[in-house]
Amino acid sequence: MPYFNYRVHSSDAAQVSYWQRRDFMQAWRALYREDSRWTPPDYRRLGRMIDPRHNLHLRRLQARLIYIEAMYRTGLRRVRTDQQEIPMTSILEKPLAAAVPLIDPRRKGRTAHVAMLHLSADDEGFDRLLAQLADTYSDLGYRRFIGPVGLSPHLDSGVLVDSWNEWPPVHTPANPPYLPEMLERRMRPFQMGRLYHVFVPTQPAPPAPGPANLHLIDPARLADDLLPLLAAFTTNRTAGFPAPDAVEAFFLLQTLRSASLAACVATVQAEPVGFVLLGADIAGRLRSAQGGRTLLGRGRLAMTLGRPVAAGRLYFGGVQAAWRGRGIGRQLWQWALGEASSRRWQQLTIGPVWEHPNGLDMFLRKYGATPRQTYHLYEATF
Repeated sequence: MPYFNYRVHSSDAAQVSYWQRRDFMQAWRALYREDSRWTPPDYRRLGRMIDPRHNLHLRRLQARLIYIEAMYRTGLRRVRTDQQEIPMTSILEKPLAAAVPLIDPRRKGRTAHVAMLHLSADDEGFDRLLAQLADTYSDLGYRRFIGPVGLSPHLDSGVLVDSWNEWPPVHTPANPPYLPEMLERRMRPFQMGRLYHVFVPTQPAPPAPGPANLHLIDPARLADDLLPLLAAFTTNRTAGFPAPDAVEAFFLLQTLRSASLAACVATVQAEPVGFVLLGADIAGRLRSAQGGRTLLGRGRLAMTLGRPVAAGRLYFGGVQAAWRGRGIGRQLWQWALGEASSRRWQQLTIGPVWEHPNGLDMFLRKYGATPRQTYHLYEATF
């Protein structure tokens, strides 16, 4: 499709007006809204998430809202007047790329993150986005980007590279099939992850024996006294993402709060040694309500809150290295399946589980989880 008059919109997220933020969200949404398998976010919540005044985590990341637009001709048509037929073309403006680049002051080195990346199939639109990123961040001393990631890299990160027939669970990447090829022409894949699925038994096995005591806890404690547990099992050393601190942990839990979270901690002699965090998979609700973007959609989304869903997500969890191999992981796994069964979930999804020598993938396979969707993270230097 012939595009012309490309325009770059780039603004400091901390200084944009409500209308500029709305324009960015509309452009970002328009790029994937025709993809029926894309799961839109809760738009009211997203509007606050990309506003540093309401998001302490984003406030420190020097976020920018960037999108690329261009004009295009929709086609030739003929308009009849009293004297003759006049050929005319319609010209409209269309978004071609959008992203929220971030600089995390906690990260070592000179690597920035590209969050919320949405691309059309137009190569030049992507090239102009990359050029804008290079122009803006090279002056600040940054020469490398990693992405796509979420506003926290511990949720919504990566690019789906297969399994296009699968309905994506909530808080996992969903993108058009052309995206991996586009990215690989300009960036390098450097880490792979897999999403694991396990069917939930209708009659779960009895609690597994082991040395730990299991306690149902308020998930908010994972941003407070149990933060070291959350940090231990969300660190991605290969990608270099910083482990969540209290501010980021609070942001993660706020992002997940509509998922009816349940958390369980394992203790040995009152010492926390492991945990799991579960939540409902509300992707189907979000797709049905189109993210609650309109008044009708918000009403539909509100009506479904509290209703049972067919699947769940295991977001985070693990056992401290010093306590592995003693059956505590199995205790937490059996608790997770029992909780999923009590909620009448038919399936539980875990991950994406990124490549890392911690044995989590082997543990999941051992207890019946199967890998399906594959995700990649990419890097680019300039």
